[in-house]
Amino acid sequence: MAKRERLGDRIKRLRKLRELGLRETALKLGISASYLSLIETGQVKTPPAAKVIADIAALLEDDFDELMLLAGRVPEDIEDKLVADPELTTFLRTASEQGLSGKDLIKLLETKGGKP
Repeated sequence: MAKRERLGDRIKRLRKLRELGLRETALKLGISASYLSLIETGQVKTPPAAKVIADIAALLEDDFDELMLLAGRVPEDIEDKLVADPELTTFLRTASEQGLSGKDLIKLLETKGGKP
């Protein structure tokens, strides 16, 4: 199994790919350079807020949901759905126990004529 990229490593890689300096990026995000550095080096004590992650995703043209997962956070809209419908938690647990991945579930929906 491939090792999952850490949030900070991903942000730093994408920032450098876009030739953005640390201070320049922090300024565009409205956060301090020292805070961005803590995020990139994995030294931040709590994951960044969803708004900060959304701003980073927009600036670096990356996927918000993936960044949220790398940060160890669940997007609020997904959390709301899980809280509103406890059967979704049971469904996900059962799918996981049966070895089904997210891709497998999407294929099943597509086979049934649903939208992924």
